[in-house]
Amino acid sequence: MHDYGKIAYLDLHKSGSTYVSRFLRFCCTLEELRFSKHDWVRDDYNPACFYFISIRNPVGLYSSLYRYGLERKGGVFHRLEHQNLLSCYESFNSFTRLLLDVDAATSIDPEYTTEIARQIGFMSFRFMTLSLQNPRRQIGNAVRSGRPIRSLEKNFITSFELKTEHLADNLRTLATDIQPQYFDREKVARFLDENTRINESSIPDESNDALTDDLRQIISVKEELLMSRYSPE
Repeated sequence: MHDYGKIAYLDLHKSGSTYVSRFLRFCCTLEELRFSKHDWVRDDYNPACFYFISIRNPVGLYSSLYRYGLERKGGVFHRLEHQNLLSCYESFNSFTRLLLDVDAATSIDPEYTTEIARQIGFMSFRFMTLSLQNPRRQIGNAVRSGRPIRSLEKNFITSFELKTEHLADNLRTLATDIQPQYFDREKVARFLDENTRINESSIPDESNDALTDDLRQIISVKEELLMSRYSPE
C-alpha cells in the first residue's frame, strides 16, 4: 500500500505493482505518508481518501505466480517448499491444479482457509483482502454466518481499478482525468512515454497457451469476482 493521505494505492500481487509504485513516486505531488507492500486497510481507513487498486486477468495471475516460483521466489513458493509440494511446479497445469484444490488451500496461504476456498479462488481472495477494510474480520464474519463471501463486494473501498493489461493508459486516466490535482502532468507524460512495463520474471510467459480447458473452466467459476472485470474473449 502507498498511502498519500488523499489517495492510496492498494498493490495486488503480480499485477504490475512495481511499475505503479515507480509511477507514483515519480509523478505524485503529495507526500507519501506510509508504504507497506501488499498490506490491508484496517482501522486506519479514511472515507475521504481515494483508494485504487491494480488488477489482472486471473489466468495471467496464475501464470505470473507460477513463473515467479520457478525462480524460487515468493511466499507461496516458500510455503509449498516447506510442505514438500514443489512437484506442482513440474508444469503450469499441475501448479494451477494445486492452487485450485480446496484441500490445498491452507498450504498456499494459512489465511486462505478451506471454507473460503470452497467459494472463491485464491486470486479473487487476494483481490478481496486488499479491496475491503478489515478483510479478515469481514470475510470471517461472512463464513461464520453462512453469507456468500462474494456479497462482500458491495463493501469494497476502492474507487478505481487499474488493469495490468492496460496499465499505462489507466494510469494516464487516473493522473490526468480522475485525480489530476495530485499529479505533475509533465512528469506523467514523461514517465509513461519513457518507461516500459516492468516484468519481474525472467522466464517467458509461454504457459497460458498450455492451460487445459478444464482448468480454464474451473478458473472462470472460482475466479468469477475477477473475471467479471473483463469482457469475454
